[in-house]
Amino acid sequence: MQVIQKLTVVSNPTRVFEVGTELNGREVIEIRQVGHEYEDHVHSEFIIQDENGDLISSIENAPVILDYKQIVEHDETEK
Repeated sequence: MQVIQKLTVVSNPTRVFEVGTELNGREVIEIRQVGHEYEDHVHSEFIIQDENGDLISSIENAPVILDYKQIVEHDETEK
């Protein structure tokens, strides 16, 4: 299974969110894609959450670069 490890928002200034790093005293624990695909358009959205599951940031309809990390789940063998 692949999970998002790092999200870079291509903007001025560039913003970077990476799992395991700290932003304003809050540790980034998860980056999730929660956008939707519609018949006539795509709504792109990413949620960045802290160790308590609270929202750090939401990135909507912005150009991003994603870095993924391969992880092995319980009862799954690595390929």
